[in-house]
Amino acid sequence: EPFSSIFYFLILLFLFHFSWKLSIDGDMHGNYIYLFNKNITPDWIFNINEWLTQAAAFFIHLFPNTDSLIVESNYLYFEDGLKTQIIWGCTGVKQMFIFCGIMIFYRMFEIKKFRYSKEKHSLDLQIHFPRYNRKKWWYIPMGCLALTIYNIIRIGSISLLTRGRPEIFDSLHDGIFRIIYYTIIFMLWVIWEEYFIKKAKKENKTIQQ
Repeated sequence: EPFSSIFYFLILLFLFHFSWKLSIDGDMHGNYIYLFNKNITPDWIFNINEWLTQAAAFFIHLFPNTDSLIVESNYLYFEDGLKTQIIWGCTGVKQMFIFCGIMIFYRMFEIKKFRYSKEKHSLDLQIHFPRYNRKKWWYIPMGCLALTIYNIIRIGSISLLTRGRPEIFDSLHDGIFRIIYYTIIFMLWVIWEEYFIKKAKKENKTIQQ
């Protein structure tokens, strides 16, 4: 049972990861979003970029000796650090897309009965939609909020840590902080699996007994 749940999670993770890769073929390092070579960049994405820049700047200012931080539109940098531009690829929309996809389709329904009659050429299929799926209406937005808060911390931390050491940008941006991103997605799924699904199953067993 534990391994089947993790296997189910991994299938959904890779499914939505590669569906993003195949459909969103724009430049992750550019300012425009392309869906199958069609520009679908909404106007509000630039406001989101500037908001993220301001939010990351607020986080940075929580630390001492950060008065020299320079904020210009969607640029964030120290004079002795790396000039970082906050673009649409920095918004975390890909990670939220993957998280939402996993949560929506994970155990969306359970097959209670599956019987095919060769004589009648008929299929007897009974599908049950567990009641705990209703809690996804608030759990998914809360998970996206947690990912957004982490993203702000991630952007601010990169600006802080690359101050005077711009050469470590790639190892932070494409390495450590990306791993943490997907670890948070995994932990949000673990909380859902351990607290909501297993709790609901225990309650059902208690009622049946």
